[in-house]
Amino acid sequence: MADSQYPYPPDRFDDEADAVSFHGAHRAELPFWRENLLYIIIIGAAAVLLVVLLFFIGGMGNNGDDRAEDPTSAAAESEAAEQSAEETAAEEEAAPAAEPDLSTPVLVVNAGGINGLAGTWRDTLEGEGWEDISLATSDNAQQEPVVFYRDEADADTAQALAELAGAGEARQSDEYDAPITLVAVAEPGAAEDGGEG
Repeated sequence: MADSQYPYPPDRFDDEADAVSFHGAHRAELPFWRENLLYIIIIGAAAVLLVVLLFFIGGMGNNGDDRAEDPTSAAAESEAAEQSAEETAAEEEAAPAAEPDLSTPVLVVNAGGINGLAGTWRDTLEGEGWEDISLATSDNAQQEPVVFYRDEADADTAQALAELAGAGEARQSDEYDAPITLVAVAEPGAAEDGGEG
């Protein structure tokens, strides 16, 4: 209703209303971001946390990959390993071979299926100076002779026996209770002939 159509004379309330710029009791609507401020903060914090986690996880994976993919460092490591292997081999050649301890108990296992094979090996080893030899028979036949040792301290003695038996490199194993075990598959002379030929 326009002021000209208002039927009542103006009073003091009308004067106050004219002095105020806002008319009525309604407020303006809040903007979207203010109505949803709490949700926006939660979503933003979750996004930042996710980015940080991905950065750290990706950073940890890249460190290992960079080292593996770097050809210069791989080549340097391989050269260093070759040099150390050559130095170790040279030291082993220069160092005198340790004398085998012929008093170490030896178990001779007949794994060749030949009657009396273990006894023949016992006689041969005793002739070479070995002092403590016991005998056993394997349940399964083997194709190649093997020498096992339990403790690292007996490695040199086991290797000396392996060379005598034509068994190649002695191997560390807990399969047998004896400190050193010779798994024999052929007569002593046959093993030496096979080793020479």
